Amino acid sequence: MSYKNKISAILLISVILIGLIQINRFFNSIGEFVYLFAISIGATSFVMFFSKEDIFNIWKKFTIIYVFVSILIIIFSPAGDGFIPFGYRDFFSYYLPISLFTTSIFMTIKYTYKWNLAAIILLGHVGGMIIWYIIAVIM
Repeated sequence: MSYKNKISAILLISVILIGLIQINRFFNSIGEFVYLFAISIGATSFVMFFSKEDIFNIWKKFTIIYVFVSILIIIFSPAGDGFIPFGYRDFFSYYLPISLFTTSIFMTIKYTYKWNLAAIILLGHVGGMIIWYIIAVIM
């Protein structure tokens, strides 16, 4: 299976998940988590469709690890009663998918233009925080 077929399959699964959650209005904490990660992975896989195969393979390995660690962070974070009014779990459910998207875009730039990986991860998290803040202000 070529990498373009893998990207097409990932994109199709993401669109199906987004559609099912939108149609069924399944927006509890698990539904929002899956919905936002499906949007993030779908948008990034669309960008990966126009990249080289080695960049896709690196992104795929990074995304698998990132999603696994994100699931663990969300599972073990407290639901509320912290200094964040709506709880840490909700914060991480919104922040981690946005951070995945920005880090993935910066990783594509890194491997295209040979940037430093530590700087890319930092830029991804800073970009994720900025996008999350903009979304929070708009809502």
